[in-house]
Amino acid sequence: MEIPQDVIEILKTCNDPEIPVNIYDLGLIYDYQRTNGRIDVKMTLTALGCPVGPMLAEEIKTKLRELPDVEDVDVQIVFTPPWTPAKLTDDGRLVLQSMGYPV
Repeated sequence: MEIPQDVIEILKTCNDPEIPVNIYDLGLIYDYQRTNGRIDVKMTLTALGCPVGPMLAEEIKTKLRELPDVEDVDVQIVFTPPWTPAKLTDDGRLVLQSMGYPV
């Protein structure tokens, strides 16, 4: 999965309200596809039953729709494979470690 830099920058503006790291650096984005004006994103959450999932999905849709030539965005929340700290980017890991999280 290759995500264009402009999309990564948008995803980095979407923050998990419970963990002080953006969804990209948390490793919550599992798949990205762009076809003819449509973007499909598969993402997960850090915990099953996390109540912020629908809110994050709507935020992603709203922000990605602002890209040129994007007509539709679909965000699907999946739980397979489950999220683990191994999915953190190096930047995400550094932020959490600087806050005392043992990752």
